[in-house]
Amino acid sequence: MFPGSDGNRTRSRTVNVGVSVIESNEPPDIADTSAPGSRPRAEHHSFLSRAAPFEPPLCSGAVHTWDPAAPAEPPQARHRPTVRSNRSRRRIEPPDRPPVPADARSSADRAMRMMIEVIDRRRSADQLSALFTASMIDLVRTIVRNPPPGRRLGFAAVHRVHVAYQSDVSAEIFGSYTRGPRMFAFAGRIELAIDPRRPGWTVTSLRVG
Repeated sequence: MFPGSDGNRTRSRTVNVGVSVIESNEPPDIADTSAPGSRPRAEHHSFLSRAAPFEPPLCSGAVHTWDPAAPAEPPQARHRPTVRSNRSRRRIEPPDRPPVPADARSSADRAMRMMIEVIDRRRSADQLSALFTASMIDLVRTIVRNPPPGRRLGFAAVHRVHVAYQSDVSAEIFGSYTRGPRMFAFAGRIELAIDPRRPGWTVTSLRVG
């Protein structure tokens, strides 16, 4: 009960205690409590500073929209453009060629198989007259007299014969044959009706590997 109260009625008195808040980056002062009658002072120190703004200020006149249907911009080239990189690349399609006649294919296949047998001396060179010109027969005879180094590997066997169309009366021959574990190549040319005595396809050029 406080002094000055009347009877049973009690008068309350409010006492405000002030607390000082000091913001400083310096270390707080230590109160001297040794002096008589001194009273420690309540202090609150804050060592945090306001963060710097990291977002750009808003522009009232700029409105950004996104359109999913709009094409994306191509990325910038990281290398220096050259004449070659700027040159348009066009794919050149091979011209359509008519198919090789069936009789040309069969004549080329039969001629190459007979030629291999003559080189191996399993057939006479005179039997080539129906499919080879006279100069090509002489060439085959030269190969027989001077056999290639791979002949010691054994008998040869034709592996594949390809015929490429050149014109209605000519075609290119190329293919391969095996001799033992190794594979060799040949190439040539056949032409149609170049000699009245040979009305069909005839070998006019030959190269044997």
